[in-house]
Amino acid sequence: MSDKNQMSPAQIKAALKAGIITPEQAAAMNESAQPAPSQAAPVKAAPAQTANSPENAAIFGNEDDMRFIRGFSDIFIGIGLIMLTLGVGALTGLLGGHVLFLAAAGVMWAGSEYFGRKKRSHFPTLILALSFLFFFQKGAAAILPSDLETTSIRAALITLGAMLAYYMRFRLPFCIALITLAALGLIYSLLIRTAPDMMAGHFGLVMLMSGLITFTIAMLYDMRDIDRRTRFADNAFWLHLMAAPLIVHGLAVMTIRKTTQVKMGFLPQTNLDQPDAVFTLIAVIILAFIGLAINRRAIIASSIIYAIIALLFLIGKSGLSISATIISVLLLAGAAIVFLGAGWHAARRALLKILPRAGVWAKIFPPESYQENRQ
Repeated sequence: MSDKNQMSPAQIKAALKAGIITPEQAAAMNESAQPAPSQAAPVKAAPAQTANSPENAAIFGNEDDMRFIRGFSDIFIGIGLIMLTLGVGALTGLLGGHVLFLAAAGVMWAGSEYFGRKKRSHFPTLILALSFLFFFQKGAAAILPSDLETTSIRAALITLGAMLAYYMRFRLPFCIALITLAALGLIYSLLIRTAPDMMAGHFGLVMLMSGLITFTIAMLYDMRDIDRRTRFADNAFWLHLMAAPLIVHGLAVMTIRKTTQVKMGFLPQTNLDQPDAVFTLIAVIILAFIGLAINRRAIIASSIIYAIIALLFLIGKSGLSISATIISVLLLAGAAIVFLGAGWHAARRALLKILPRAGVWAKIFPPESYQENRQ
């Protein structure tokens, strides 16, 4: 088998622009892509390929390709990194911890230089990012003064600063989710400290607004990459995954009247009224239509748990036994997910016929032509 690079110069240039490969890798691949003059042979001209052509789909992927896991090799390395992190943490603790945790964070950063910058392996780098954040938090907590009231603020600031630096260096899309969580945590902590009464009375509204803002930022990334092929699409994926639970839970806190019963004398069980369960289910269905319209399954995936909870309460009110209720919910939810997943593109084509498509709407509701070519 030939060891020459099979990517064309145009593909290499597009991959470099997308952040998939480094400039050094691009240079090496361009060199290997050019045959030696003595070996050059006339070949039939191939049709021109662009970065948006279906032929490049295997290189760039789309929103379902899960590009942060390239194969079992990444999972295998990830398992090893988790074990290494546990070992480094235990060893650092035995040696006294404190500032030594910062040294452990440095080890994780060095590993990220190899897996993130050189190998471009996103899943191992994701594990290293979490490990780096854990050790950096532990080390910073040992040297920065804090009291109980400012602990959450300090943790949010440390996470925000550490992940901003990590993202600027390695461009790991997963860091966008951690940056957003840290920013939201910082805002919540500041509001709880400065306006506790407002947070106590309007926590649901704050969560809802947080989810809508997160969703808006995700859409801005998506609108820059409607074919879902670059790092912008990966950034949006993680933000959409976060936005849906914030929106649904915020609406639930604002509108649902929960009652709690104690089972067996010690086990609290939250009950929903039937109208509240129906409202929750409707909210999830609306999010499902939004996810279908913008071509994002992540929104639906991260809100499934709320649909299951609502169905459990609704079907449970019918008088069925617990086992029958669970079986019914699994059948209904599982069938809905399978049918929607199998008929995703057909459902999108039908929905796009009734949605606005002129101007900016074409970027908000991306066309189906690219996905049709993929099938």
